[in-house]
Amino acid sequence: MVVERAAAFPIDGQGKEIEPVTINGYDGFSGAHDNLLWTPSTGMITYTLHNKIIIESTRTRTQTILVESEVRLSTLARSPNERILAAAEGEASRYGNAVIYLFDAYQNKLMNSITFFRHGV
Repeated sequence: MVVERAAAFPIDGQGKEIEPVTINGYDGFSGAHDNLLWTPSTGMITYTLHNKIIIESTRTRTQTILVESEVRLSTLARSPNERILAAAEGEASRYGNAVIYLFDAYQNKLMNSITFFRHGV
């Protein structure tokens, strides 16, 4: 797990205060495969679940599904400026290759898909 800023806890142990941070990495339930991005400024969580990229608002609990690939998604990453979201398939599809998806994170639109390794990323 990568935490961009440290969480802050009071020394006296009376109640916990957590400073908002960006978290990349999570393994809390089956199918997530350590793929979770949280953006505290927008309250959005992005994660993969088997073959889907899901963007969920922590404020409204609404979900948007960006892609449903033919196979399990193994990798999720975001550019430092949070403009580009990338996800990659973890195994070859029935067509014999894996795909890397690149999304415009502000518009939730597919910018490009790249055919990649025959064995997945």
